[in-house]
Amino acid sequence: MVHRYMKEEGLLITRHRTRGSSRSHTGQIAVETPNTRWASDITSIKCWNGEKLRVAFLLDCCDRSIIAWKAGKHMQAVDIELMVQEALHIRFGESLPEPDTLQFLHGNGPEFIEKKLRASLKSWNIIDCNTPTYSPQSNGMCEAFNATFKRDYVYESCLDNPKTVHRQIQKWMNEYNTYAPHSALEMKTPNEFYNFKIAA
Repeated sequence: MVHRYMKEEGLLITRHRTRGSSRSHTGQIAVETPNTRWASDITSIKCWNGEKLRVAFLLDCCDRSIIAWKAGKHMQAVDIELMVQEALHIRFGESLPEPDTLQFLHGNGPEFIEKKLRASLKSWNIIDCNTPTYSPQSNGMCEAFNATFKRDYVYESCLDNPKTVHRQIQKWMNEYNTYAPHSALEMKTPNEFYNFKIAA
């Protein structure tokens, strides 16, 4: 209340600082065909007991569905590798994508730029695409999912401790994929839009 009053009266000190890149972002993250660009990010959930749970997820930039996820108090490159493996199995079965047909978009966190992970991506015919440093807008689809995920699911649920939160994540992901219509998907759910695309 004090802060609001000071702001209304013009008593706050003006801050002159710029965060991140000032360049314009004119690229498009969304793609027309499933399994041509996947994007990934890691978000943190603060539990009521003060502990944090880190959640990594991988989404398809066409249908916006969450294909795979991993969660734990700590996140390492091996967790990202296992998550990508799971996504490959879900979408391609025992096969691999054709060379130069699938991109993996991610930030510059140590979990994503580890050499062994990058070697695995190459062996799986996945094009490794990291965003520019200090440029979260370049992975805006993941940033948008983070906001939706926390607003509609995390903050509406019991967050006693990491174990309690972990037990709920699969339910949240299923509800997002199955029951949440999206304006960018012609008001279809991610699963409905994916099925529509592969049937076309």
